[in-house]
Amino acid sequence: MSEAAPTSARKLKSVPAAPDSAPVLEIESLDMEARGVGRMTTENGEPGKVIFVEGALPGERVTYSSYRRKPSYEQALVVDILRPSVMRTEPKCKFFGTCGGCSMQHLDMRAQVAIKQRVLEDNLLHLAKLRAETMFAPIHGPSWGYRYRARA
Repeated sequence: MSEAAPTSARKLKSVPAAPDSAPVLEIESLDMEARGVGRMTTENGEPGKVIFVEGALPGERVTYSSYRRKPSYEQALVVDILRPSVMRTEPKCKFFGTCGGCSMQHLDMRAQVAIKQRVLEDNLLHLAKLRAETMFAPIHGPSWGYRYRARA
């Protein structure tokens, strides 16, 4: 259940917070919608509000600009990547970030498969209270060209 996100991360990036005032966040993981997940810390150093950052990857240190604030979480866009992830790659599609069709193209293909596997396992455990006894290796197809029949 995600709330409507902006249709274009690039459009919203044109009005980010000033770099010296943009908050900094360490990205810990990805959610099932390929948003980076980080957690603010309170003044006591305890875990605080969860921040979902579009365009961020695990292991990255980013500055972000929030576009939706709730009491327990925020949704945001990357303003700047201070430390890139080793999993980050250059998206092959020129429409990446604007059409919304491929939300993980900036992520290495092996990492995409591993994250999708983890999301599947997490959902089985969280929603159905099932833990797989045996997990088969993922089936891999071609790393590019998998959407050649997609139409706009």
